[in-house]
Amino acid sequence: MSYSISTLLTRNLDDVFGENDPARRRAAIDEIYTDDCVFYDPSKGAFRGRDEIDRIAGEIKATHPDFRYQ
Repeated sequence: MSYSISTLLTRNLDDVFGENDPARRRAAIDEIYTDDCVFYDPSKGAFRGRDEIDRIAGEIKATHPDFRYQ
């Protein structure tokens, strides 16, 4: 499935890094990320693959579970 850049950015923010539900977050990651994806955090380094992105997105969201990105 092909998405526009703006759709991917919005989904990444809302459905991955803004999602509290682990199953919904993982479903979004599996849909929009490739197998060889990399997420770069300037303070923690690179996270490679869907499993690592899922883990770090959950950790980041857990620091502010009620916050909604805009």
